Amino acid sequence: MNNLNQPLKELDPNFIRRNIKVITFDLDGVILPKGTFVKESVDGTEVIIKTKKLSPKMIEMIKELKKYFWINFSSGKAMLYLQHMLSDILWDKVSLCAENGNFILINGTIKQVVKYNDKYFQKIANIRNELKQLKAKNPRSICGFEPKHLIITVYTIKKIPAIEAIIKKHDKEKELYCLWTNEGYDIGHKETSKVNALRFLVKELKIKPSQMITTGNNLNDKEMLAYGIGVSVDSHRVSGKYAISKKRGILGGEVLATYLLWAMKS
Repeated sequence: MNNLNQPLKELDPNFIRRNIKVITFDLDGVILPKGTFVKESVDGTEVIIKTKKLSPKMIEMIKELKKYFWINFSSGKAMLYLQHMLSDILWDKVSLCAENGNFILINGTIKQVVKYNDKYFQKIANIRNELKQLKAKNPRSICGFEPKHLIITVYTIKKIPAIEAIIKKHDKEKELYCLWTNEGYDIGHKETSKVNALRFLVKELKIKPSQMITTGNNLNDKEMLAYGIGVSVDSHRVSGKYAISKKRGILGGEVLATYLLWAMKS
């Protein structure tokens, strides 16, 4: 029997109260409306990045959730930008996982979870340089790069096969992923995903994966949703043990937060 994508109401409130210690929220499309705007100058000296904001309701729910759980945020975005985006609910009982599991900020310290050799960095640099040349030829289709340390995120208005061809050209070892996110491409090492930082987190907090709820809505959340108790907010794209049906104007993360608070207070 397939036990994936069960309705959230099947997640037993008594189980939540007895067992759950950590809630991991993905950001875009889960607790933030989708939509990241990136515009980079021709010479790359200026980058404008705009994202949505947490709603006042979500901010208050997260503050309330912190009374019961450790709150972890996992994203493909850079650490500095996460700190800026989530400044209203930092820092007590909060950790941040950035760049798709490459970094975690916990208890005042940033840890690089995965280590790479010079060959990886050179490969990423070569790919980025060729993508920059492609951007110069396609300024209307390729918007720009989000600043990252260990991965590449390039924003585009549509899928661009030439980008995937560049990855294939430079990655003879086939060690890189190239994920379409509906806003552009995430490019990084296949052995690294958001779950890497979660493994570090459970050791640091001395809990079991089964004591953590994870959320997600996209392909880069697949491994994270399989770790612990996954709650998908877009079961058409990625599966979890539980799923939240889409409701117009209501984010899946808000639905989950409401359910968790109800479970803890009922």
